Amino acid sequence: MNQKHDIDVYGKAADLICAGCSHATEGSSEQGCSTCAPGAKRATIDLVDEFRRLLESSELADRYRVSFYESTPENIARDADVQRLLSMASLEPVICIGGKIAYLGGFSPEGLLAELRKR
Repeated sequence: MNQKHDIDVYGKAADLICAGCSHATEGSSEQGCSTCAPGAKRATIDLVDEFRRLLESSELADRYRVSFYESTPENIARDADVQRLLSMASLEPVICIGGKIAYLGGFSPEGLLAELRKR
């Protein structure tokens, strides 16, 4: 039986974040999202939902399970690394794959799926 790997996203559902610019696909940068074109930012929960739909319709659907956790003290306490990171700076969303922090600050649903395909 294949065990699914967890993809846990910690963030603030309503926060507008990078959704497809170079910052979202290359990880965090010094400039952050301040240079994003208007409309390039989307609500975190909308990006997570889009990623979940893309993943579920892909060949990887049986390998991964996606969960979203609002960045509350109770939820971020689920993962010591996430708790430590978010206690130092606001870097949401934090995306953990298989219990390890993989991405911070923004993401592209298509880009994340492409990265999973490389694994």
